[in-house]
Amino acid sequence: MSSSAAETSSMFYSIILPSTIHNKMLRIPPKFVGQFGDELSSVAKLAVPDGRVWQVGLTKFGRKIWFHQGWQNFVESQSISAGYFLLFKYEKNSIFRVLIFDMTACEIDYPYEDDMACEMCVEISEEQFKHEAELLSRKRKMEDGLERDEPNAEPDLLVSLRKSGIYITEKYKELYSTEELERAVYTARAFKATNPKPNPLFMIIWKANDKPCREVYAPARFAYQYVDEDSKSVEVQAPSGRKWSLGIHWRATGGFFLAKGWAGVSDYVHLTEGDICIFELVRHQDVVFKLHVFHQ
Repeated sequence: MSSSAAETSSMFYSIILPSTIHNKMLRIPPKFVGQFGDELSSVAKLAVPDGRVWQVGLTKFGRKIWFHQGWQNFVESQSISAGYFLLFKYEKNSIFRVLIFDMTACEIDYPYEDDMACEMCVEISEEQFKHEAELLSRKRKMEDGLERDEPNAEPDLLVSLRKSGIYITEKYKELYSTEELERAVYTARAFKATNPKPNPLFMIIWKANDKPCREVYAPARFAYQYVDEDSKSVEVQAPSGRKWSLGIHWRATGGFFLAKGWAGVSDYVHLTEGDICIFELVRHQDVVFKLHVFHQ
């Protein structure tokens, strides 16, 4: 494995969801555990860019590992809340360098505390950490290893996604499972991290339908704000660059479906049940969408 590949494999993102805050623990992604779990001790060290390190106990159950004892101290000290996402860079010897990003996908200003007497926190040289912090900052758009922490579905999913500039149908609870909704949040955060200033977006979780013309719905709020109600068709561009002109069917209550021609698009990009599609409005006047597909 090249040094670049090794570096990538030792990094992972974690999204902080309400259940993470409630449970006061954070699960380490299974893929990472599969690669490095055997070398983790019972206590990990979490280092932030201001030079401080937190000692956090690890709880292990089979092949599952959580940051647990001391995790809440770390969360409170950094004012971490639901919607934040954290980038972990593993440094061996159970040491993780951590970058923290808020709801706007911007790195936080790390709070400094004068009282360094806490048994869970020790100080290291800022000089020692500077190089790694700069490296992680350049890497922060990477989306490798987004963790799924098995939370309950967020009750404010619509608000959470809209803060990321992504629209989803208001009937999401009726259409999608808890697991699918969690994946939607992770995908949205990853997309924002790699596209900090995207065009207007809406998202679907693809499900096969007897009527393909009902498989893709552009939410009413999105359609009202960005698409002229007189529009009769749109263009969709696949990741490969291939383009389709699709008819659209407006609903009386707002929003529209991609109608005639969508079946050809879904076949071309090999959609399967549960895949996530993000439609990025790249041109307003003639309504052109760029399709981003995230397979399960």
